[in-house]
Amino acid sequence: MADATADAAQTEYRGRATPAKLLEVARYYLFIGIVGFGGPMVHIAMMEDDLVGEDSKEWTDQSVFMEGLAICNMLPGPASTQLGIFMGWIYAGTKGALVAGFFFMLPTFVLVVFFSWLYFAYQQVPAVEAVFYGINPVVIGLIVGACYSMTRSAFEEGRTDTEFEVRGESWTVDYLLVVLLVATTVVQAALGPNPVLLFIASGLVGVAVYRSDWVRANARRLAPWAILGAVAGLLFVLRDRVLEALGPAVRGALETSPIWGALIALWANPWIQLFAFMIYTGSFIYGGGLVLIPFIETYVVSEFGWMTGREFVDGIAIGQLSPGPVVMTTAFVGYKLMLDVSGGVVAVAVIGALVATIGAFGPSFAFIIGFFPYFARVRENELVQTALVAVNAAVIGAILGATVILAEESFFVEQPTVPIPAAGAVLDLFAVLLALVTYWLFVRGVHAAYLIAAGGAIGVGAFFLA
Repeated sequence: MADATADAAQTEYRGRATPAKLLEVARYYLFIGIVGFGGPMVHIAMMEDDLVGEDSKEWTDQSVFMEGLAICNMLPGPASTQLGIFMGWIYAGTKGALVAGFFFMLPTFVLVVFFSWLYFAYQQVPAVEAVFYGINPVVIGLIVGACYSMTRSAFEEGRTDTEFEVRGESWTVDYLLVVLLVATTVVQAALGPNPVLLFIASGLVGVAVYRSDWVRANARRLAPWAILGAVAGLLFVLRDRVLEALGPAVRGALETSPIWGALIALWANPWIQLFAFMIYTGSFIYGGGLVLIPFIETYVVSEFGWMTGREFVDGIAIGQLSPGPVVMTTAFVGYKLMLDVSGGVVAVAVIGALVATIGAFGPSFAFIIGFFPYFARVRENELVQTALVAVNAAVIGAILGATVILAEESFFVEQPTVPIPAAGAVLDLFAVLLALVTYWLFVRGVHAAYLIAAGGAIGVGAFFLA
């Protein structure tokens, strides 16, 4: 019965594809993909103005558009891209969704790949090095500035423990969300765990605190699941010690197992590793494109060693210069990995960028085309809504924690301005000042692209005059 209801809901939302409709979808989203500078809010506003209501193309009505927007904001992945896929889906079915997503992302993909080629081809040229010397701290300032806005929005979803004003803006603060934000920032910066674990833990804390009456009423039913979850989490954290404790015999049996050997062989293939990791990342970057930062820093930079932290920050800058989602930075990652694997073959690197993009955005298509009606029902669940309030705070903390690690490579350099013997490095005051100024300007409404361009120009002057 539930499946029949879901099928009926899916049929109700999904449109029918015709050649004329698909051409219209392709033209519109290619236009959005080219001119949509300004981030997700600009994309969403353009779609609402152009596609909804009597004076528009009338692909749907306001209530369906708002329902789609609410669910896309709840889902992992870039909200504006998913909304574009959703609008193509309700207007022209599955083909419409695929066409909308493809043409929406095409201009950004082309730009990111082009800039990736320029960056890695001329990275060692002093002029290019000088440009990114200024851009690098600007990106750090932009990330922290974006977290400022995200924090205000996240706190509005919680309880009102206190209120105050900052520059004429009213802030409502929930002490629990403050604790979760600070805790996840510290844990991510100090330990670099899987960000998904922080999101799950924060969601559980939110339910335990906000819905304590429900937890007490269902304590017996929840106890076995809580124990199972705690054991699973402990085993994951201590997985290396557990494998050591199993002894050589058990480890040898695992290593000689055909299934284990096949899995190891598959994971050793860089193409499969790249695609699998990007699918995983695209499935869990809840809260917007910037959430890819802790995922990429934890694995691509720290664990896999596919690129340096400085290169990754430069990749974020390249993503910010394009009109599409920041998640397209994954194309930069795929380009770099396959450029190294192939020994510098650009054509292979471009295919790597494409594979990374398909992996990162694939879950967004699956969520909308395959599971939209189910997510529509899940969104109404009060426990899910409660957990997401806490997860929002953890998301910001994870971004800030990863940014602390990335900032170390931007702020501590070989050319000294202030020596720090204890750290064995030197602090670049120019980079710190540039990041602070960027943050101050960004939270006051200056567009990110202007700040990145200005940072590059200032970096050239500072680099050659130093």
